[in-house]
Amino acid sequence: MPPVTRLATVLSALVLSSTASAQQPDAPPRRAHHALAYDEVRQRLLLTGGSTPLEGGRRFEFFNDLWEFDGTRWSPLPPSGEKLSGTGLAFDARRKRMLSFGGYTGPAHLGELRVLESNAWRTIGRHPAMAVAEPGFVYDSRRDRFVTFGGSAGPGQLWGDTWEYDGVTWTKLSAPSPPARMAHAMVFDERRGRTVVFGGMGVGAPGQPPPGLGDTWEFDGQTWTQRQVTGPSPRSGAGAAYDDRRGLVILFGGVTAGGFQGDTWSWDGTEWKKLADTGPEPRGMGYLAYDKRRDRVVLFGGRKGWPDGDLNDTWEWDGAGWRRVGG
Repeated sequence: MPPVTRLATVLSALVLSSTASAQQPDAPPRRAHHALAYDEVRQRLLLTGGSTPLEGGRRFEFFNDLWEFDGTRWSPLPPSGEKLSGTGLAFDARRKRMLSFGGYTGPAHLGELRVLESNAWRTIGRHPAMAVAEPGFVYDSRRDRFVTFGGSAGPGQLWGDTWEYDGVTWTKLSAPSPPARMAHAMVFDERRGRTVVFGGMGVGAPGQPPPGLGDTWEFDGQTWTQRQVTGPSPRSGAGAAYDDRRGLVILFGGVTAGGFQGDTWSWDGTEWKKLADTGPEPRGMGYLAYDKRRDRVVLFGGRKGWPDGDLNDTWEWDGAGWRRVGG
């Protein structure tokens, strides 16, 4: 190849590489109402869905993108499924697969159950009795069940039912559940075999705003029990994840009557303990997931204000403090 031709080829390759690099974002776009969970097979965090306000909140952009985080960088996967926010996301440790449940498309609440196969969502069932957005949705590894509780059924309508999915059938819990709510934190404590619920937004009286809740509940597979403890102030939209190494539920931020919060708490099954007042900016819907391979709780995005306060930063909690790692 003549030198001039070889030089032109190299320069062309450099331009194409530079263009591709410029077009490739280094983090998912800013958002709230997304879902974040750890994939134990790929040993990556998976991010999907969510929404963000546009034009001063007059309309919303919904997402159907998929991203994975390896502890160093975010990598996009092909978009898949409907554009929606408020879906539940949980990893099935027995069958080694990621499931998604519910969500909101803008005009509709969904009751669909989906599995991620070859980086694409496939609907494997529908739950017509519970079309829901922002449900609590966890995998109970002790009993090999998915548990869902609460969420939004529509404007001013909240679910207060508990359902379980065994891989084939949905079954409604006959025992009483906690009061109806949405935007609550719900995590499965693997060491103690309990589903833990904290806070959320309850049902408001006619003409009144919905109240923030600060109660703590645990479900052992048969009965919900309210734990009479003092802990975080009543709030909705807090991020939560289970720290497998330390046996702790970690909770961050949320929205209280006083605004957005930036405190970090732990629940060990007996008491709530405040761990930090500093770290990520105060926000709601700064959702968390625990990276088992690297022993880190990871936070992505959330909302620090309205209508232009959505974020796309990434932070890690190592058990002692927060460190920003991207965005």
